[in-house]
Amino acid sequence: MNEKTGTLDFADLSPAEKAHSFFIKAVKSHKQCDFEKALSLYGKSIAYNPHHADTYNNMAVALRKCGHFEAALSCYKRALSLRKDHAGTYSNMGNVLNDLDRIEDALAAHTQAVTLAPEDLLYQYNKALALRDAGQYKEALALFDQILSQNPTYKDCRWDRAITSLLSGDLKSGFADYDARWELKKSPARHFPFPRWNGESLKDKRLFIHREQGFGDAIQFIRFLPLVKERFGGIQTLECQPELIALFQGTNAIDEIIPSGTPIPTCDYWIPLMSLPHLLGIEETTLPCHIPYLSPSNTNTFNIRPAPAGGLNIAIAWGGSPTHQNDRRRSADLEKFLPLCGYPDVTLFSVQKGPRSQDLRQTGGACLIVDAGAKMQNFDQTASLLHQMDLVITVDTSVAHLAGAMGKPVWVLLPFAPDWRWMHQRNDSPWYPTMRLFRQPRPGDWTRLFEDVYRCLEEKLDKIKPPA
Repeated sequence: MNEKTGTLDFADLSPAEKAHSFFIKAVKSHKQCDFEKALSLYGKSIAYNPHHADTYNNMAVALRKCGHFEAALSCYKRALSLRKDHAGTYSNMGNVLNDLDRIEDALAAHTQAVTLAPEDLLYQYNKALALRDAGQYKEALALFDQILSQNPTYKDCRWDRAITSLLSGDLKSGFADYDARWELKKSPARHFPFPRWNGESLKDKRLFIHREQGFGDAIQFIRFLPLVKERFGGIQTLECQPELIALFQGTNAIDEIIPSGTPIPTCDYWIPLMSLPHLLGIEETTLPCHIPYLSPSNTNTFNIRPAPAGGLNIAIAWGGSPTHQNDRRRSADLEKFLPLCGYPDVTLFSVQKGPRSQDLRQTGGACLIVDAGAKMQNFDQTASLLHQMDLVITVDTSVAHLAGAMGKPVWVLLPFAPDWRWMHQRNDSPWYPTMRLFRQPRPGDWTRLFEDVYRCLEEKLDKIKPPA
């Protein structure tokens, strides 16, 4: 007892009381997103009481936030050993198993959570997400519909239903739900002092089309502007990232381009770029695919020596934006590309930008691959290089969209659970006729995918081999 304060000293507390004290402090740090401190405190709590299931469960949540998926899984298993039929722990464990690309195990855990607590919408929602990642789109959509019938505003469910519809190839339903992106915390809706366009005639009117999301999205969706002009007329003002302006200036349908971050001109209507497909009633059979719809303004920015007879100049990109939520799965190691350097008369040109461009030096690839990306300041310059390539091989990045929009032969390397635009199972894309898709046969299996790439490259080289 502390005589001055009349309170118990920590040393006087029982082990259970000490464990509880550390647990309360850990929860406070956890809520403040100080996960490292929370983990330290959870560990001290366990030292005094190794039989408290909630401590292991909370520790697992914090470990997952830090990206320590295997450790989190062990904590969930320990929690279940202490509290066998806890639906929340099964659902959380399903999430981390999905992080580890153990999709079948994840589905089993989520199914157990729903079995134990069939009325809990969170457990149904988590299971629906896992079903989608497993490619079971029909089942995932049915579960999303079931959740929305009970709560039309539940979490991000309408957005996830949109993505799942698009993945399944149902573009019409997917784009009908696509405005749900403005309900997400990460993408708040923008507002302007003139009305949103809902398909009214644009004769003698000016339409402002605002940018959103990434470079690849802009390159993919710019194709719809000529269709808007053709059907509705009017004057189009496009907002886009500065790096895209020089490339987009050659698009005839655009009357004015302004860089994002500059004052918005007075217009009659506005619309987000990626909301155009819904207003246009786009389905797979009506996708505008007039390829190429983008070309470099100057094809001589890079002067590349043509490949010798029987050889190929190939542009490569192995990493996407590190801020993309699925970048851990969609980006590949540069080492997987290095065997391409061993083929006779094949020259590789890196168009990689950002932190992953340092992989060239760190892997020794800099002496085998031309670092063209270091000289590129915008996408018009990238297009100039791609214009001179015989083939583009890339993971899911803006380079894939640019090559496809230019009508270049492009091979896109996809994770098992890909972005919605690449749909399911097919090895072609209705968005880009000159594109070929290579997919992981199992979650995380880049090895088998690259074996397919090497085999197809050898077949391609055999076809162009000059006669002996």
